[in-house]
Amino acid sequence: MEQPMQSLTPEKILALWEIARPQHPLDRALTILAAASPGVARDTLAELSIAERDARLLHLRTLLVGSRAEGFAECPRCAERLEFSFDTADFVAPTEVSKSAQEVALQGRCVGFRLPSSRDLAETVAAPDAREALRRLVERCLLPNDKVWPNESDLPDELVESLSRAMLAADPRAEIVLDLNCPACAHRWNLLFDVAEFFWTEIGAQARRLLREIDALARAYGWTEREILDLPPQRRQTYLELIAA
Repeated sequence: MEQPMQSLTPEKILALWEIARPQHPLDRALTILAAASPGVARDTLAELSIAERDARLLHLRTLLVGSRAEGFAECPRCAERLEFSFDTADFVAPTEVSKSAQEVALQGRCVGFRLPSSRDLAETVAAPDAREALRRLVERCLLPNDKVWPNESDLPDELVESLSRAMLAADPRAEIVLDLNCPACAHRWNLLFDVAEFFWTEIGAQARRLLREIDALARAYGWTEREILDLPPQRRQTYLELIAA
């Protein structure tokens, strides 16, 4: 039976940050999940659909910092810097998503497909442009049976687009879009929310904060990193306030 996801201790945050910094974002997301998923093989995490991967990342983020989040964006019309807040719990509401293969009727054929995973996305990284990346992703997610288009390399562009829409419709959680409104010019636009990148930025901020705390307390009291991290967060803060007084 799979063990429940665990939150990240200060030690794990620092270790995770050091290990994942040089990694590609796709690998980084799996490294974050692996750190909080004891007993779950990395290969298993790599086979999760993108929506399921992101749902787990958001669940871990809730365990670590709560569900409220702050974001920043630049208005594409007037370049005004916009600060906004949202609740990530809104993005992980239960939805009925089939984990088995699915199919859709396109151009008189019954085409079977599965939902894309991190492993599938990794195969599109070297694509020269977004159009080719989408084609490679769709081709990888087609099912190898007699219902599939005979030659994936000959897939018409309109079929690729139709299949990509069918995949998104099969699991709308795979693409989270924020509706933003600029207070300066009233322009409205949609912003794609990258769960993995957003959470990684927060982890980086926490790691840097922890290192600053360790540095200040070690200088003031001569404590080791281990001794400092063993202190409850509020106790560390109290000592930091004493140093600053």
